[in-house]
Amino acid sequence: MKIYSFIDEFSSFSPCVFTLGFFDGVHRGHQRVIQNLIFRAKKKEEYCSVLLTFNPHPKEVLNPGKKILYLNTLSERIYHLRKTGVEHLIIHPFTINFSKLSAKDFLQKILFSKLKIKQIITGYDSHLGKDRDGSSHQLKKFSQIYGFKLYQVSPHKLKKKIISSTYIRKSLLKGNIEWANKALGYLYTLSGYVIKGRGIGRTLNFPTANVQVDKKKLIPKKGVYAVKINYLNQIYQGMMNIGICPTIHLFNKEIKIEVHIFDFHQNIYGKKIDVLIVQIFRDEMKFQTLHDLKRQISQDKMKIKNFFNQIIYCEKKNR
Repeated sequence: MKIYSFIDEFSSFSPCVFTLGFFDGVHRGHQRVIQNLIFRAKKKEEYCSVLLTFNPHPKEVLNPGKKILYLNTLSERIYHLRKTGVEHLIIHPFTINFSKLSAKDFLQKILFSKLKIKQIITGYDSHLGKDRDGSSHQLKKFSQIYGFKLYQVSPHKLKKKIISSTYIRKSLLKGNIEWANKALGYLYTLSGYVIKGRGIGRTLNFPTANVQVDKKKLIPKKGVYAVKINYLNQIYQGMMNIGICPTIHLFNKEIKIEVHIFDFHQNIYGKKIDVLIVQIFRDEMKFQTLHDLKRQISQDKMKIKNFFNQIIYCEKKNR
């Protein structure tokens, strides 16, 4: 996959099949659009597949006071888009001036002056231009003017819910990890560097890695989770607590991400790890004493280890 930082950097004059969007999460709905894009490009030997996305999120530019939480950092979004097999990825800066372009000006002055677009693939709710004035109905009119074919991909549903970045965010915040993971098509992941904590986990005989993630990354609901940890391309099992640690930190309300890696004894301070969230086990709780907390953590660890063992058993049985 070739990556371009501006539309102007794209130098290929080959006819192309084109799609655009923010693609936060690169979920199964997005994947359906991109699969359609690649399929139609491959039908014509001379065609290439081109995906245009933006950075930052349009809402972040248009509503600077509003906090936007992402399912993917930019590097994660690129990683997942690369896996789809799309040939050309354009990551165009989204600015105030860019947002003022109407759908007609965007097509005329930006796209068709730079790209030789033969087909445009859109999702069911795609819009272009200022105030989202380029609806699918408008795009059909533009297709006659500019001579491209327009294909709209139907929504992808999971358990009768349309898969969307918005609904996935809501599901993660509610702790509905199973639905979110299935909608994404992969395990939701928190990546970051391990920083020093207060060392209380070690005093409880449950040493934890305190993970510092991107401030714009969406953090799921507070609670205890079964997780897999990717460190140096090795996968480990573990448990994670997301929360404020109310038993210990009485006044500090800062959300912390603490991961206890099973059967792991390496020093990873300052190292980057990926925490793949498998399942939530319980909400965060406040205990009367550290002894009560330690007892609950022991029970959590036993349950989560049994959970992973059951998964391994089922996988072996189904081979």
